[in-house]
Amino acid sequence: EDIGFSFMIRTWMETNATFFAALRLEKFAMFIILTLIVLVASFNIISTLIVTVTSKVKDIGILKSIGVSAAAIQRIFMIQGLAIGMTGTFWGFVAGVGTSLLLKKYQFIKLPQDIYYIDHLPVLIQATDVAMIVGAAMLITYGATIYPALKAANLQPVDALR
Repeated sequence: EDIGFSFMIRTWMETNATFFAALRLEKFAMFIILTLIVLVASFNIISTLIVTVTSKVKDIGILKSIGVSAAAIQRIFMIQGLAIGMTGTFWGFVAGVGTSLLLKKYQFIKLPQDIYYIDHLPVLIQATDVAMIVGAAMLITYGATIYPALKAANLQPVDALR
């Protein structure tokens, strides 16, 4: 109003609205990609626990024959799977945050300025995003432990010892 009718003022966020929409889409896509990577890793946890259950059939039979409850055996294998998942999640967290901090400090990924208007890949580590990824990883890991643990808990001592 002070400048006059022929002028229009826009913020830089209004000017680059499509760019920011693309960044939001890329952020969501990266969350989906990381979740899928964790999902594939959870199949490895499932297979490891199934092999462990299969190789420990006699041991599970002995435990059940001396009175260990099915719930306790289920808990043993769930704790083992969660330990594997927590270890992988921890090292993934360390590698991801460490690489992001290095990228933030040294800016070694260059971008073409005519496309992105910036010369390097910007890095912003948000605790909520990291917590969502870690939480999703642990939730998927927990889900991956259920089937093998139930399989171990449902073994009959007579069949296991035979």
